[in-house]
Amino acid sequence: MEITYRQEGDYLIPNLTLPKQPKRTYTKWGEIRRTYLKNHCPVQYNLLVIKAELTAHLNEIDEQAWSMWETIMEQLERQSVPPPQGTMQWVQWQNRLRAIADEQVLHDIIYN
Repeated sequence: MEITYRQEGDYLIPNLTLPKQPKRTYTKWGEIRRTYLKNHCPVQYNLLVIKAELTAHLNEIDEQAWSMWETIMEQLERQSVPPPQGTMQWVQWQNRLRAIADEQVLHDIIYN
């Protein structure tokens, strides 16, 4: 690898650039993972940034998390007691199922 330099006054500054990152396609789960890595695993976060692998990692985590979340939701809807009659009871039931699925994804994928 050959490094080129540019003159800035009396100093030679290396022309360094990071490699191009893949396009950002991650959503909720990728952003939660990014925040977790940045706050709790700074060494791993910085290595991913330096190697230009952070976006690819977050895209992959996001895809895995959504797949797992959808699978869990389908299982919970099949196995749980049907919601009581009425709109508010159905909304509460759905919110409970979503909270269970969210916690499982956070525990199994995001925080590992």
